[in-house]
Amino acid sequence: MKVIFLKNIKNVAQIGDIKEVADGYARNFLLKNGVAKVATADSAKQAETLKILRVEFDVKTKEKGIELAKKMENAVIEINGDANEQGHLYGSIDAKRIADKINNKYHLGISEDNINLPQHLKATGEHEVEIEFHPEVKTKMKVIVTSV
Repeated sequence: MKVIFLKNIKNVAQIGDIKEVADGYARNFLLKNGVAKVATADSAKQAETLKILRVEFDVKTKEKGIELAKKMENAVIEINGDANEQGHLYGSIDAKRIADKINNKYHLGISEDNINLPQHLKATGEHEVEIEFHPEVKTKMKVIVTSV
Protein backbone atom coordinates (compact mmCIF):
# COMPACT_ATOMS: atom_id res chain seq x y z
CA MET A 1 0.00 0.00 0.00
CA LYS A 2 1.35 3.46 -0.86
CA VAL A 3 1.13 6.01 1.94
CA ILE A 4 2.14 9.62 2.57
CA PHE A 5 3.88 10.10 5.90
CA LEU A 6 2.44 12.90 8.04
CA LYS A 7 5.01 12.49 10.82
CA ASN A 8 8.67 11.51 10.99
CA ILE A 9 9.41 7.92 11.92
CA LYS A 10 13.07 7.32 12.71
CA ASN A 11 14.73 4.98 10.21
CA VAL A 12 11.49 4.62 8.20
CA ALA A 13 10.40 7.89 6.58
CA GLN A 14 10.06 11.61 7.03
CA ILE A 15 7.12 13.97 6.64
CA GLY A 16 5.95 14.15 3.04
CA ASP A 17 7.62 10.93 1.88
CA ILE A 18 5.52 8.61 -0.24
CA LYS A 19 6.45 4.99 0.36
CA GLU A 20 5.17 1.52 -0.36
CA VAL A 21 4.63 -0.31 2.94
CA ALA A 22 3.07 -3.60 3.96
CA ASP A 23 -0.73 -3.47 4.12
CA GLY A 24 -0.83 -4.67 7.73
CA TYR A 25 1.73 -2.10 8.87
CA ALA A 26 -0.23 0.64 7.11
CA ARG A 27 -3.65 -0.36 8.47
CA ASN A 28 -2.65 -1.44 11.97
CA PHE A 29 -0.13 1.26 12.81
CA LEU A 30 0.37 4.11 10.35
CA LEU A 31 -3.24 4.91 9.46
CA LYS A 32 -4.64 4.01 12.89
CA ASN A 33 -2.23 6.38 14.68
CA GLY A 34 -2.48 9.23 12.16
CA VAL A 35 1.16 8.87 11.17
CA ALA A 36 0.34 8.44 7.48
CA LYS A 37 -2.54 8.45 5.04
CA VAL A 38 -3.24 6.52 1.88
CA ALA A 39 -1.50 8.07 -1.15
CA THR A 40 -3.75 8.94 -4.08
CA ALA A 41 -3.11 10.71 -7.38
CA ASP A 42 -4.35 13.99 -5.87
CA SER A 43 -2.20 13.68 -2.79
CA ALA A 44 1.09 14.23 -4.67
CA LYS A 45 0.62 18.01 -4.30
CA GLN A 46 0.05 17.61 -0.59
CA ALA A 47 3.23 15.53 -0.33
CA GLU A 48 5.22 18.35 -1.97
CA THR A 49 3.73 20.88 0.45
CA LEU A 50 4.62 18.63 3.38
CA LYS A 51 8.19 18.31 2.10
CA ILE A 52 8.54 22.11 1.94
CA LEU A 53 7.26 22.38 5.51
CA ARG A 54 9.65 19.59 6.52
CA VAL A 55 12.63 21.50 5.12
CA GLU A 56 11.62 24.66 7.00
CA PHE A 57 11.10 22.67 10.18
CA ASP A 58 14.44 20.91 9.64
CA VAL A 59 16.28 24.24 9.52
CA LYS A 60 14.62 25.42 12.75
CA THR A 61 15.28 22.10 14.47
CA LYS A 62 18.93 22.21 13.47
CA GLU A 63 19.35 25.75 14.85
CA LYS A 64 17.67 24.79 18.11
CA GLY A 65 19.77 21.60 18.22
CA ILE A 66 22.98 23.61 17.93
CA GLU A 67 21.90 25.78 20.87
CA LEU A 68 21.01 22.76 22.99
CA ALA A 69 24.26 20.98 22.08
CA LYS A 70 26.22 24.00 23.30
CA LYS A 71 24.30 23.92 26.60
CA MET A 72 25.05 20.21 26.98
CA GLU A 73 28.81 20.45 26.38
CA ASN A 74 30.60 18.99 29.39
CA ALA A 75 27.28 18.11 31.03
CA VAL A 76 27.26 15.36 33.62
CA ILE A 77 24.35 13.55 35.21
CA GLU A 78 24.40 11.03 37.99
CA ILE A 79 21.96 8.12 38.20
CA ASN A 80 21.66 5.74 41.12
CA GLY A 81 21.07 2.06 40.57
CA ASP A 82 20.87 -1.09 42.64
CA ALA A 83 24.15 -2.98 42.11
CA ASN A 84 26.10 -5.90 43.55
CA GLU A 85 29.63 -5.67 45.01
CA GLN A 86 31.25 -6.05 41.55
CA GLY A 87 29.31 -3.04 40.23
CA HIS A 88 26.84 -4.94 38.04
CA LEU A 89 23.37 -3.44 38.18
CA TYR A 90 20.47 -5.71 39.09
CA GLY A 91 18.42 -3.86 36.48
CA SER A 92 19.66 -1.46 33.84
CA ILE A 93 19.58 2.20 32.94
CA ASP A 94 17.67 2.86 29.72
CA ALA A 95 17.35 5.88 27.41
CA LYS A 96 14.07 6.98 29.00
CA ARG A 97 15.61 7.16 32.46
CA ILE A 98 18.57 9.13 31.10
CA ALA A 99 16.27 11.56 29.24
CA ASP A 100 14.15 12.05 32.37
CA LYS A 101 17.24 12.82 34.44
CA ILE A 102 18.52 15.31 31.82
CA ASN A 103 15.13 17.03 31.69
CA ASN A 104 14.94 17.24 35.49
CA LYS A 105 18.40 18.75 35.74
CA TYR A 106 18.65 20.92 32.60
CA HIS A 107 14.97 21.46 31.62
CA LEU A 108 15.59 20.82 27.90
CA GLY A 109 12.51 18.80 26.97
CA ILE A 110 14.34 16.03 25.14
CA SER A 111 12.86 12.58 24.65
CA GLU A 112 14.31 9.09 24.84
CA ASP A 113 14.46 9.13 21.04
CA ASN A 114 17.21 11.75 21.30
CA ILE A 115 19.42 9.41 23.33
CA ASN A 116 21.58 7.11 21.19
CA LEU A 117 22.22 4.21 23.50
CA PRO A 118 23.45 1.01 21.81
CA GLN A 119 22.43 -1.00 24.85
CA HIS A 120 21.16 -0.31 28.36
CA LEU A 121 23.79 0.62 30.93
CA LYS A 122 24.30 -2.41 33.17
CA ALA A 123 27.28 -1.44 35.32
CA THR A 124 28.30 1.33 37.68
CA GLY A 125 30.91 3.86 36.61
CA GLU A 126 31.25 6.54 33.96
CA HIS A 127 29.57 6.08 30.60
CA GLU A 128 29.65 8.33 27.56
CA VAL A 129 26.22 8.78 25.96
CA GLU A 130 25.45 10.44 22.64
CA ILE A 131 22.53 12.85 22.40
CA GLU A 132 21.11 13.57 18.94
CA PHE A 133 19.21 16.84 18.70
CA HIS A 134 19.13 16.68 14.90
CA PRO A 135 20.64 14.17 12.44
CA GLU A 136 23.50 16.63 11.89
CA VAL A 137 23.78 17.88 15.50
CA LYS A 138 25.02 15.45 18.11
CA THR A 139 26.87 15.84 21.36
CA LYS A 140 28.21 13.52 24.02
CA MET A 141 27.73 13.73 27.73
CA LYS A 142 28.90 11.81 30.75
CA VAL A 143 26.51 9.61 32.72
CA ILE A 144 27.81 8.44 36.07
CA VAL A 145 26.03 5.39 37.42
CA THR A 146 26.43 4.88 41.14
CA SER A 147 25.31 2.15 43.49
CA VAL A 148 22.74 2.94 46.16
